Amino acid sequence: MRILIVTQHFPPERGAVRRLYEFARFFVSQGHDVRVLTAIPNYPDGIVPEKYRGRFFYYEDMGGVKVYRSWVLPASNRYPGKRMIGFITFLITSLLNVLRIKDPFDVVLASTPPVNTPVIGWLVSKLKRARLVLEIRDLQPESSEDFGNLNRSLFTRGLKKLMHGMYRRAEKIVVATDGIADYIRGLGIPADRVATIKSGFSKEFMTADYNGIRKKFGWEDKFLILYSGTLGWAHSLETVIEAARKLTDQQDLLFVFVGDGEKRDALEGMVRDYGLKNVRFTGSQPLETIPHFLKTSDVLIESLKEVPITRGTFPAKLFEYMASGRPILFGSDGGEAVRELNRAGGALSFVSDDVDKLCHLIQALRDGSIDGESLGKKYHVHARDFHQREKWAGEYLTFLEKQ
Repeated sequence: MRILIVTQHFPPERGAVRRLYEFARFFVSQGHDVRVLTAIPNYPDGIVPEKYRGRFFYYEDMGGVKVYRSWVLPASNRYPGKRMIGFITFLITSLLNVLRIKDPFDVVLASTPPVNTPVIGWLVSKLKRARLVLEIRDLQPESSEDFGNLNRSLFTRGLKKLMHGMYRRAEKIVVATDGIADYIRGLGIPADRVATIKSGFSKEFMTADYNGIRKKFGWEDKFLILYSGTLGWAHSLETVIEAARKLTDQQDLLFVFVGDGEKRDALEGMVRDYGLKNVRFTGSQPLETIPHFLKTSDVLIESLKEVPITRGTFPAKLFEYMASGRPILFGSDGGEAVRELNRAGGALSFVSDDVDKLCHLIQALRDGSIDGESLGKKYHVHARDFHQREKWAGEYLTFLEKQ
């Protein structure tokens, strides 16, 4: 097959976009011609890497995947308004860029979020007379409405109508969670047109060592509770700061946030106001170091806002957390992710604003009344057996090839 992937975000940008890159490389390894229509990288910090600066279009080959980039307005994820302008500029520049690709395609695969990519994918599929496949990693604008990033309005109703129309125009829809699949089928989309292809994890999260992370940052004698990822509004991270405040007298505990995002300033403000000495923010770290950060921690933590859409949410980082073999504290009152953690060996979950429960779980892991090492090993085995990215890539390809 000749496949064109449309995605605004793509490596070397960080985050869940690596999933799509590794799927694309797998498709190439199976003999398929894969091109990617994407933006000049700048996410999540709004900084364009040096080799791409001053370029309106840029072509490169990444492991056999042919990548066509176009200019967008650079924007940090701390500034959502500026990022919206970036979405609009990509809509324009990507359509100009695709005119430079003369080859035909069998499939145009548009990955969202953001919501501009399905529109681009649909227009390109018409231009190239190709089948349209949508990849939905997050429901938009429904997710932004629930998490409070967007107010329910005429604008969001219009976006919702647009996206639901795109779902109906697509020949196939690939989704990242069972909850998203249920939602889309509930709109009347035939079940055989929808497949759940989970993110999985890449092998370095299973094989990473400690790599001197603790010594580098001065954490050798600490019981390390670590969050890795975007510090965004979908995450209820204030509870973690409150737990650090409540446990401030226990000097061996250290709470670490690896990542950046629009919520970082507010969280750092809480730490300053409380005068906490047991919280660290490392900022964004090179992608290749993240497996080492996870491996060197004693406990990994994730916490989502308690909103309806959370029930069908499965943060991609949880696959990486499980693969690292560390115990996981998950802030959410039930839902798909809690069920998966229970299948993996047992969920250490707490209602995301329940500071007392979070403190109890941290202390139980630290004093050994909960065997974190044993639980982490169970997570590791579960991830190895069911969620290696190559396994999901094979299912993805089978779905795309199916007529």
